[in-house]
Amino acid sequence: MALLTPPDILPEAMRFLVRGLLTLKEGEADRDELIDLVAPSGLVEAMRPLGTEVALDEADEEVPGKAGQPRAGGNLIANHSLDALRMLGLVEQDSGRIRVADAVACHWSRPADVAPRAFRDFLLDNIFAIEEGESVPKRLDDTADLLRALEILYTTENPLWPCDRFEAAKGSVRGQRSFRETQIAVLGPDQDKWPVRNATRWTAFRRWAAYLGLARQVGSTGIIADASQALAVRLSGLPSGSFDIADFVSRCAEALPLLDGGVLQSRHDRERTGAAEVMSPALSTSMAQLEAEEMVTLDKRSDTGVRILRLRADRSRDRLVTTVEWMREAREGGTA
Repeated sequence: MALLTPPDILPEAMRFLVRGLLTLKEGEADRDELIDLVAPSGLVEAMRPLGTEVALDEADEEVPGKAGQPRAGGNLIANHSLDALRMLGLVEQDSGRIRVADAVACHWSRPADVAPRAFRDFLLDNIFAIEEGESVPKRLDDTADLLRALEILYTTENPLWPCDRFEAAKGSVRGQRSFRETQIAVLGPDQDKWPVRNATRWTAFRRWAAYLGLARQVGSTGIIADASQALAVRLSGLPSGSFDIADFVSRCAEALPLLDGGVLQSRHDRERTGAAEVMSPALSTSMAQLEAEEMVTLDKRSDTGVRILRLRADRSRDRLVTTVEWMREAREGGTA
């Protein structure tokens, strides 16, 4: 089992399952009892169409079902999402009895505390957590398909041009980018080497990448390599202040090891223009978005230690950066 397979794993269904366990007096239940508790009526929010952005700041509320929701029934979604919780170590199962893991029990005591944003942030930290003495995230094997697909997306030139379909468009359709063709260019034609092998997994990939803030949805079918939301979460403990660009990039790599210099990044060959190092497509997009949200200010204050923010392969929008002003208060104030 992996995070993108089966495609019926839904992050909001996982949240409802955790909440369901916390509603029970002993914090545990038979598997079938737990599934019956949350499916199908408890999955209304989880079964929103993929193109509808999860309202992480809204209070929990049920909404009518809409066209485009997952085809699988609530029971199947709940079962597969419960298996994903076990895979990620958030729940434990013993002789058919399910209970929350200690890490979850220590983090939340009331169902109401498992809010959409809080659960998203918890999952993000869980996926990238590196235990003491280790060099890679402990959940690497369980999330390898998602992370490998992100690595391809993150290192594809012209990051503002969305990948908006899996298969190549039939005929001559300008402006559309196929993730299948992108994988062929990077990994070759052998589908066994691809992290996303078909349109079904492509849907699951877009869902998870956007939910975790590791990519941004564009329209109803596209995504771009913008990890600004995830960086805002993972850098939330960094005090406000001024950082040399090299230092800030290093902190970004520690927070999200798929970014420049991170332990999971293997496909970005560091490019140089003159003496300046070019930031990867994903980091360039993420930094630009963080600046647009007033979480950072990017500046060039000297002629040394320069990094180039590159949003277009033709270099027409290159920016030279030596200094990053990080404003933690922007996130705490709710703009992120």
